[in-house]
Amino acid sequence: MSGTDFGNLLKSLREKNGVSQSKLAERAYFDHSYVSRLESGARMPTREAVDRLGTAMNLDPAELDALLASAGFLPKDVSSLLSAEPALGEVLEVLQDETVPSEFRENMRNMLRVMVQQARVVVNGGVAA
Repeated sequence: MSGTDFGNLLKSLREKNGVSQSKLAERAYFDHSYVSRLESGARMPTREAVDRLGTAMNLDPAELDALLASAGFLPKDVSSLLSAEPALGEVLEVLQDETVPSEFRENMRNMLRVMVQQARVVVNGGVAA
């Protein structure tokens, strides 16, 4: 993601919420020029800055996750990254489910590692990476 991707999304969310740059800066405890530089792509925020901006605009979790991802950070709900791959979301749910025995979850992780290694061999023309 580039600074302009983040900046465009920030501006879009700010305008959608009817907040001026100066009001957003005030609510997030930033200087107005910082918000302006973020929107223009001249600066990239820290994760803390994105969280503060999201809180200042009262973003819903999906909007905050999109803003985090556009700044190059993992979203709070990692499953949102997997929306195009529902099977991976299901795997993630099982791996995080404490009611599933830990031995089973560890076996799943090991099988997934083997599958990834095999895919890399295929991609590299039979040469292990």
